[in-house]
Amino acid sequence: MVQHDNNIDVLRACAILSVALHHFSIYSGIAVPLFGRHGGGIGVQLFFLISGYLIIQSAERNSLGDYAKARFFRIFPVYWVALGGIVLIEMALVPEFRQLMLNEYPHFLLNLLNLQQLSVMSSLFLDRVHVGWTLTVELFWYGILGILAVVAHRLRWRHFWLGVLALSTLLSIGWIKAADAGALDFLYLGQARSVGVEFSPALQLALIKSNIVGYLYFFVLGTVIYRYERVLRRIPSGILWPATLLLIVLWSPWQGFVGFAPQPLAAVGLAGVFILFLKLPPVQDALVRYIGKISYSLYLVHAKVMVVVYVNLQWTGADAHLAVIVATLLLSIGLYYTVEQPMIEFGKRFRSTVTTRVPAGTLA
Repeated sequence: MVQHDNNIDVLRACAILSVALHHFSIYSGIAVPLFGRHGGGIGVQLFFLISGYLIIQSAERNSLGDYAKARFFRIFPVYWVALGGIVLIEMALVPEFRQLMLNEYPHFLLNLLNLQQLSVMSSLFLDRVHVGWTLTVELFWYGILGILAVVAHRLRWRHFWLGVLALSTLLSIGWIKAADAGALDFLYLGQARSVGVEFSPALQLALIKSNIVGYLYFFVLGTVIYRYERVLRRIPSGILWPATLLLIVLWSPWQGFVGFAPQPLAAVGLAGVFILFLKLPPVQDALVRYIGKISYSLYLVHAKVMVVVYVNLQWTGADAHLAVIVATLLLSIGLYYTVEQPMIEFGKRFRSTVTTRVPAGTLA
């Protein structure tokens, strides 16, 4: 693959801003067209596509051990600092939360391992960054991708990834339909009852439909975009633009038409966005690129800042919005330069081979 500036940081910026607008609408109570309701889905699913596109490159250019080390140092250190800082502050200020931590610390270990989506307690009560479910999904993808990359290398089937895309799409659709029918509720129903939580449709969405099985084909589609990029870039923009706008702007009607979510039309629409940005000349806007650069740190802190300002402090108005923006940027920039980037560089010391530099993960 010819290396080129392909606007990946711009796509990351679009994804994190979409998620942030969704959370802003939820916590501030201010309606935001399209993104207020669907920005979380749009942004997270775009992140998953980017992850599929980028992580395959790391898997193919590194040994399995080096791949695992790169993923660890990219994801965990800055996450631990963000999560640990929030937890320590809350334990000091909120006696009820301190007692909860003392009583339920085994569940918190799942949060530390980014496996919080496997536990009702860990997801609902101990996920203090408020976006932890996506980190569990990403972590499972890293493991699955590592295995698939090895299989693809050994089989050397020309269209291996198209086959994986077809199978993963069928698997994900079947999983979502089974979840909608209640056939998978048994996975968490006992846990929900044990912690006194009603097993609602929202909980079903968060824990069952929004897991790695439900979203697997989004990641694989990102990998397919990478493997077939030369061909996909030849699709005329005059076809991509209207199709993409139709699928993204009419997100709600299409979701109702298909009858379940996440669903393939969303993946196709976001894939169109992805390909369009690959085709575009490099976007030179320094601010947009910088937002993309620090997107993981932004992702980890933005929701918590909004919860504190809009929910805990009940702060409203322009001053509150400015405080959210400033605090989020300062915390994110601080995390990026003091933890995230230094730990990525530190992790390279443990790599056994010297490889061509590949952009690091997405949420990751």
